[in-house]
Amino acid sequence: MSLLVLIGIDVVEIKRVEVAIRRSGTHFVNRICTENEVAYYQHKGDRRFLEGVAALFAAKEAVKKLFLQKEINPGWKSITIIHNSSGKPAVFLSDVSFSTVFDSISLSLSHTREYVIAAAVGVNEPQRAVL
Repeated sequence: MSLLVLIGIDVVEIKRVEVAIRRSGTHFVNRICTENEVAYYQHKGDRRFLEGVAALFAAKEAVKKLFLQKEINPGWKSITIIHNSSGKPAVFLSDVSFSTVFDSISLSLSHTREYVIAAAVGVNEPQRAVL
């Protein structure tokens, strides 16, 4: 059996996230983000908060696109984006059944003043023969 690598990518316009938040208040943010994700960006200023929510949306969309290739559609809050002490993002899946779909998921985020892009890479290692 060979190595299986799948990729999910998403681009989000930060201005569209700003408009969505302005229109719906906290509804948009609360539908997409967990409390911990919001808390990570909450006290970093308005601009950084918008960039953060856009990054979370893009990251979760990219991860969802990985799973959709396997005909699985996890909910927004079953995907959590966490950050290590240096700020590197990682994917945490709250539903155990989703966490067994890929051996690993790597996430990369980048942004400009106007856009955020996220790339998620899911890997399934070839199964080793047991002797």
